[in-house]
Amino acid sequence: MKIGDLTSDQLYQRFGGAGLRARIGPFVFRLRSSIGSFVEDFGFAYADFPVCDESEVSDFRIRLVPAPRWRPWREAMARFCAEEISPFETFPRRIALPWAEWGFNWCIYTYAHQFLIFHSAVVERGGRAAILAGPSGSGKSTLCAALLGRGWRLLSDEFALLDPEHGWLLPIPRPVALKDASIELIPTLLPQARLGPVFAATRKGRIAHLRPPTEAVERQAEPAKPAWVVFPTHADNAVTKLEPLRKAAGFVRLESNCFNYRELGRSAFEALGNVIEKASCFALPFTDVETAAELVDGLAEVQPAAAVPLDAA
Repeated sequence: MKIGDLTSDQLYQRFGGAGLRARIGPFVFRLRSSIGSFVEDFGFAYADFPVCDESEVSDFRIRLVPAPRWRPWREAMARFCAEEISPFETFPRRIALPWAEWGFNWCIYTYAHQFLIFHSAVVERGGRAAILAGPSGSGKSTLCAALLGRGWRLLSDEFALLDPEHGWLLPIPRPVALKDASIELIPTLLPQARLGPVFAATRKGRIAHLRPPTEAVERQAEPAKPAWVVFPTHADNAVTKLEPLRKAAGFVRLESNCFNYRELGRSAFEALGNVIEKASCFALPFTDVETAAELVDGLAEVQPAAAVPLDAA
């Protein structure tokens, strides 16, 4: 059963009772909340994800709860809780879904150390994956969404989850967070886009969530091998081009976008080295996302470039 198969009453009952158990990538989340707007928004954004049997063990147990309103004229607030930990300040209930998404991120990069975790979008074609790595504001989510319009499969908008032992990238195809101008741009590049509501005045500006393609969710147990590492950087005056990087530079830049490199120690060094050794690395400054997507799309038409030694200058 999918979340979208539940009626509105069933959805509310699950969130208000023992919790809705949903498989999202390699994790099982159990979610509880009495905040109606969040329940509805989550139900839309995650409609294609499977509902888990109650016997399945949850990796993360999440609650979004109303926070006390100390003044009657103040906006209604909420709090995100993972187990009994509340890692954030309270936030307006009207933007509960964006905060829940940031809370899911916190759970993963804080606890999921069975994976080497990079701040990156990941897309796949023909069994080979492109890691689009960079900090918030680099344009990776917009580029990721544009590539979906060119037939790439969504593995992730937020994290590259690398299995250090086998070198696979595990999908976690959650909603793609579009910000500001991208909210109006992406539907012109992805006509089948299913966008949720626009949330104004969040800590990252305006945000809307692109619902993951149904196929990406149905294939969320299907990993891919990394073939390209791309570091996009959006700037209004940039010349849009792919700039090949030497292996050493790719290693350093990807390590700087890793959440748990120090925690994993030697296994992280070896796993990251294996990724960089086998993948082609590029910087991608861009102004126009459609042109940038065309350049990345072209990578799938050729084999990865010959490896440059890690110690090359």
